[in-house]
Amino acid sequence: MDDSNGGRTGRRLTAGALLGGGVVYGVANAFYWVMFPDDVAETAGNVAVAAGNLVAWRVETILFALAHLLLLPATLGLAATLHRRRPVAAIIGGAMALLGLYFSTVHLWQYNAFFGALAGGGVAADAARPVTTAIDGDPFVMASFAVWLLGWLVGLLVLAFGAWRARLVALWVPLLLTAGQVLDLVGTGVPVKVAVSVLMVAGFVGLALGVARRPAVEAPAGTATPATAAA
Repeated sequence: MDDSNGGRTGRRLTAGALLGGGVVYGVANAFYWVMFPDDVAETAGNVAVAAGNLVAWRVETILFALAHLLLLPATLGLAATLHRRRPVAAIIGGAMALLGLYFSTVHLWQYNAFFGALAGGGVAADAARPVTTAIDGDPFVMASFAVWLLGWLVGLLVLAFGAWRARLVALWVPLLLTAGQVLDLVGTGVPVKVAVSVLMVAGFVGLALGVARRPAVEAPAGTATPATAAA
């Protein structure tokens, strides 16, 4: 397999991971807010929320886990695709987004799996409160939470705008992702969160299409192709 075929295969795999990861991420986010529409007043309240519909809680945990499994290689592939044209955006955006996804995965198991386990074991919210209070006050937990939010927010947008500057995607792609990320941070309520999912899915579809149809890098002027050399 030559470099050209390897490059096409890599782009297709990256595009597939972007598409699949973006769609699953959007579905997981919408599913969570439709099934659990009320914000909890305190962290320990998640035990009661999970116990109210443990099957749905498990389903959305699996959906988010699958989204992470797809988005991690998708982000790495997108950064690699951008590296030749926009190396600064690829390095900064890729590093931040990958860190964000890593700590998001840690949060997924700390949050979703932890509260699902407590609810499945019949632990009451009052009994879990001392543990959740200790976790919420731990500096490492707070730092990892900040890295997750800022890394994923900033990293993804740096990559998306880098893809636009590299002429892989149209401007609407990073703008949709920006709107989705910002709306997710400041908005509340089921309609807003479903709108976030729609925006994010559309943005990831745009990224996937852009990566999939990325033209091959042209040979430098004066470089003979195999056909020319054989002539």
